Amino acid sequence: MFNLAISLAGTSIALIFTDRFPGWTFKGLFSCIFGINFSIQLFWDILIYPNFVTPLRYVPCVPGTVSQLHILMDSPRGQLPLKWMRTIPNNGLIRFRDIFRHSHLIATNHQALLDIMSTNTYDFEKPWKAREFLARIIGFGLILSEGNAHRVQRKALTPAFNIKNIRSLYTLMWEKTNILIDELEKEVKENPMEGTNTNSSVGKVEMSVWASRLTLDIIGPVAMGRDFQSLTHKENKVADSFLRILEPTKEKLIFLAVNFIFPQWFASRLPWKLNRVVNEETGYLRSVCHEIVQEKRRALQSQKADTSELDADILGTIMLRGEFSDDELVDQMLTFLAAGHETTASALTWACYLLCQYPDVQNRLRQEIHDTIPSSNSPITWTQLEAMPLLNGVCQEVLRLYPTVPNTVREAVRDTVVAGVSVPRGTMITLSPYAINRSPHFWGDTGAEFIPERWIDTDEKGNKTVNHNGGAPTNFAQITFLHGQRSCIGKDFARAELRCAVAGVVGRFMMEMQDPNQEIHIAGAVTTKPRDGMHLKMTAVDGW
Repeated sequence: MFNLAISLAGTSIALIFTDRFPGWTFKGLFSCIFGINFSIQLFWDILIYPNFVTPLRYVPCVPGTVSQLHILMDSPRGQLPLKWMRTIPNNGLIRFRDIFRHSHLIATNHQALLDIMSTNTYDFEKPWKAREFLARIIGFGLILSEGNAHRVQRKALTPAFNIKNIRSLYTLMWEKTNILIDELEKEVKENPMEGTNTNSSVGKVEMSVWASRLTLDIIGPVAMGRDFQSLTHKENKVADSFLRILEPTKEKLIFLAVNFIFPQWFASRLPWKLNRVVNEETGYLRSVCHEIVQEKRRALQSQKADTSELDADILGTIMLRGEFSDDELVDQMLTFLAAGHETTASALTWACYLLCQYPDVQNRLRQEIHDTIPSSNSPITWTQLEAMPLLNGVCQEVLRLYPTVPNTVREAVRDTVVAGVSVPRGTMITLSPYAINRSPHFWGDTGAEFIPERWIDTDEKGNKTVNHNGGAPTNFAQITFLHGQRSCIGKDFARAELRCAVAGVVGRFMMEMQDPNQEIHIAGAVTTKPRDGMHLKMTAVDGW
């Protein structure tokens, strides 16, 4: 309505000028109307609306101008929002303005997070530019779907992730963890530390690559019934493709920024090597997923596989429902392959890092593991792993301090309300798991510290027991997996996978940093990874 008023006002002013200067041509008149309308609109957008009209004008504001690029290029990502949460008094929202004076919001308290992630979930969507770029990598699966499409997909996929199904997967996870342990022992012997012999049990390991291969070999059978065997085959195209796409470099972060700022029709055509890398590697991954979907489809049509066999993995389960086309199934498999292994791989890498920084915690955790599980070859149960207080405390702290996706952005697709504030359509809102998970509002002065004991209670008999809130006043104090209708559907799977991996690695190895003075930088374009890898000194523990 206001734009129409501006247009009418500009046109009226231009017509007054034409009365005064009757010799003007049509082209001159058009240029005059356009120039006046543009000037009025600019005056309104930059000066009047952001300062005197927007309902967001009373929200506490960060001084100066801040662009989304500042948030994206922040190192570590989430540090700026955390700084503002610590220093700017607010009632659930903090505002910052870009160079065009547009207001952006950051959610900071329970009510704001509840409104965005639960109460008014579908009032917010991922910005189209971000979705379009990410879809090149992971397809338009569950993570990138919005509105009714998301409701339908979530309903169809949820049964595959119920807690009973997840707990039945502990055997597979433990089996793969043991393969990882064996491969790590070989690596230790092949790469002894300086001053030790080739048969030494002390050697060098770059952990982030091994973590990624472990989780890929777990999600493959779970998602699509395909064991990629990347742990035992160093030349593995699927693992290498993900590595080339997600390996943390400064160039990839800049590439991400360009793709978030410019439309895909432009960004994807830039003569940039990374465009070719993304196209080649995602093309290969998509072809693998398509091949597997076709194999399942033929088995279903020929009835060579019975229902129980097809229902043994996520792909088979959703194919039996008949709600997705083959292209949609490929998108879902790409999503599960990428998100399903990258989350836990990142968490396992950071778990090893933190345990190197806190050797006392590492030693106590190893003792708890040995007291509960006689050896790595012993079968395990979900009750064992889920009831180990320190193991759960360590895993929860890792997920809290190092969320795989440190920031995510939502756009209000209609006028809505957040924490009692009217939020106009088109407003961008940043959700920062990195900042929320460390916020003193939820966690006090120790929010940035690694304290596994915050997740451990003591019962009336003095026994240590698991708690699931870390002492925080709300579940929204930790949003690594988000909450509500858009929460990560595989969060329980990821937690189970991490428990198995940490129990196996810590049970078998003592870990130190190869270089105790190395400064580890949190990097990564889409997910968080150590910039130059995680180079550990690992010592095999006898008798387990």
